[in-house]
Amino acid sequence: MDETTSRPDAMPEPETAAALKDIRQTLSQLVGYHLRRASVYDMNGAVAALEPVDARPITMSVLTSIVEQPGRTSADICRMLAIKRANIVGLLQALEARGLFTRRDDPADQRLQRLYPTPEGVAAARQWLHLVQEHENRILSRLSLAERAELRRLLALVWADERAEEG
Repeated sequence: MDETTSRPDAMPEPETAAALKDIRQTLSQLVGYHLRRASVYDMNGAVAALEPVDARPITMSVLTSIVEQPGRTSADICRMLAIKRANIVGLLQALEARGLFTRRDDPADQRLQRLYPTPEGVAAARQWLHLVQEHENRILSRLSLAERAELRRLLALVWADERAEEG
């Protein structure tokens, strides 16, 4: 290895070169590979966009879940966002400490606490979504409005089955 470039000194063997070409060609055809690359690119930008307001994409997702459907339980949010129950505790504590939602006992089942956004929570969700939307507008600037709509439509088809299961 050349220590300055971290690249091998010699060209790959012909069969290795053929294998690399095959791997690259296969990757170029895998939708999941492209989804993952786009997701990482998008997520890094979303993290940067939310940093000035001391939020992260996961806290934004939890808050928007509460705003979108007031009265959800933490278990509902865990299922919807695929978060482990132990991990949501800290997220909810951080949002609650900022006064972005309140907890109310379920009148039918005192063991359950329902989560409701405060006016500050609704305002924060709108602000955070706006910041992420600005970020997305930057990363999608090479696409026309029609292409953006088509991308959203196609991606929704990919996860439509999951949405149907959520009810």
